[in-house]
Amino acid sequence: MRRKRTAFIERHYMSLGADYALRLVRLFTDVFEGDVALALVFIAAAQAGTQHLRRSANFHEAFDGEFFPDEVRRPVSVSSLARSLAIPVETTRRYVIKLTALGYAQRTERGGVIVTADMLRREDVAQVASANAVNMLQLINGLTRAPANR
Repeated sequence: MRRKRTAFIERHYMSLGADYALRLVRLFTDVFEGDVALALVFIAAAQAGTQHLRRSANFHEAFDGEFFPDEVRRPVSVSSLARSLAIPVETTRRYVIKLTALGYAQRTERGGVIVTADMLRREDVAQVASANAVNMLQLINGLTRAPANR
């Protein structure tokens, strides 16, 4: 049965989504020493590289253990990252340079940005993933607890 989208349910979903997003950003911000924008550029770059895979119905078949293999990841351009985050290209480029210097991203020969599986295996990123699994369960539980008659 599909839940009716009332004003209450829409506000409830907005609140749950905002709580989840803020917890996720906080986790990554801690990794990047309080730099929220750097955390967002990292998240966007990591997501962009596998977005084409996650859109397919059988995306789980492309996993190599816990991550998609690097061979199937696609680099993202700095300008695409900038557009996805609604920040200037030059600002995004500076953050990509910092991520690269810190070992959280790499540039390709054609100037793209990619976050590899090894970068996602870093201890600090693995800790974020583990903590985020708890956050995701909180989100799911909140969604399922929404009253059906509101």
